[in-house]
Amino acid sequence: MGTISCMEVRSKVKKILGQWRHKKVQNDWTNKNIVVFGDSIVAGQELVREETPYRDAVYAKLASYYLNAHKLENFAETGTGQFKGQHHLDHLTGWTHSFEGSIQHYHQEIQQADVVLIAYGNNDWKQPNPDGSLHTLDEVKVKLRENIQRIRLINHHVQLVGVLETLAFRNHKPAWHLEGPNGFTYQEMLSAFIEVYQECDVPIFDIRDYHLGNHMDEYVDDRDHFTLPVHKQIAKCLTDFVRHDYKSPVQHFGKTIKLIYTDHFFEDAEIRGKLFDYTLKMEIEGKNVEILTFEYHADFEQKLLDLLQNYSLPKNMIITNIFQYYAEPLNYIGRNYVKLRINDEGLINQNDILFLKIEDDKFMVPISSKEWSKRLSMGEFAINWLRHYLSYSDDIVLCQNDKIQFLKLEQLEEVDTSKLSKLIKLE
Repeated sequence: MGTISCMEVRSKVKKILGQWRHKKVQNDWTNKNIVVFGDSIVAGQELVREETPYRDAVYAKLASYYLNAHKLENFAETGTGQFKGQHHLDHLTGWTHSFEGSIQHYHQEIQQADVVLIAYGNNDWKQPNPDGSLHTLDEVKVKLRENIQRIRLINHHVQLVGVLETLAFRNHKPAWHLEGPNGFTYQEMLSAFIEVYQECDVPIFDIRDYHLGNHMDEYVDDRDHFTLPVHKQIAKCLTDFVRHDYKSPVQHFGKTIKLIYTDHFFEDAEIRGKLFDYTLKMEIEGKNVEILTFEYHADFEQKLLDLLQNYSLPKNMIITNIFQYYAEPLNYIGRNYVKLRINDEGLINQNDILFLKIEDDKFMVPISSKEWSKRLSMGEFAINWLRHYLSYSDDIVLCQNDKIQFLKLEQLEEVDTSKLSKLIKLE
């Protein structure tokens, strides 16, 4: 097959898109056939820390179970991408396990599929082509467009979903700005996939919209692959995404500016006045603000209602509290609050579940159903939460010491946590 130019692909895609742009969205997976193409992140594999293979417990498999699908066929394989297959498998089977090769090989399964999940990206960033040559970012985009078109030509009615591989870690640091061997960064790779998915009218499942995948402790190898508990969380989020017409809370309600506020939120102060003025200014500019707060109240909702009776604040403003978040970690839209209580071990949510251990003014957060974090001071607890909650897709603002300033994700250490212990009055 000859090389297809970027212009040719775009014109063909635009012509073909007319057939699908207004088709009915298949947000009910009941008795549907689901197919997955991707790399090791969704394939599931034996990794480190004595983890067992969990191909049957990856997020796609679990979500298909939650959504009552007829079956899920997971054709993802380790090391694969737009340009390369897996050498051992390729040699064993006689065909290349790249995305294109998989589409050709599983032609019949695509014909019978109702939904196809596409989950590539990491290997396109970090690995050259099989012959050692390199590929450019434009070539990644062209290849992805071609492959989307190939699937749609096989099955005109299939529902596609693009899953973003949102972050990787190298040397215990996010690889967001790290340039791979092909000459582009992880950030640029992700932006390229988003561009193509949007252009081709493919819904994007971005786990950053659910505050997942942002911290290294969510990865079993401290690099690329999610732990089993995180797969379970992603599965719940993917289920929510499908049920809401393939839209995340961010896509439904709009992106918010994340504003970190380290003072007493329910006490009148000059800095809080500046905070409220800023939110009203953002409302005039058509921007939504989400205020991140750190003080504890057993009935946070009542405190908030009392506040709103006395102040005229933006209707779309969201207040997200650290304790409310850990009480309901997947309550990601910050609009519902639950009553909390304390016992000898720590904080209990409305379902009588211990969600935060407290020992000698130190906090321990759950890592899995059986494992807790090390003991954290209030400052460490706050920064740990911010590193999990915030992502590189967020606009971050810090409100402290009578100043309001923009902050990069790498600058979270500039958050002054010295006052936070005064915000905790366990009732």
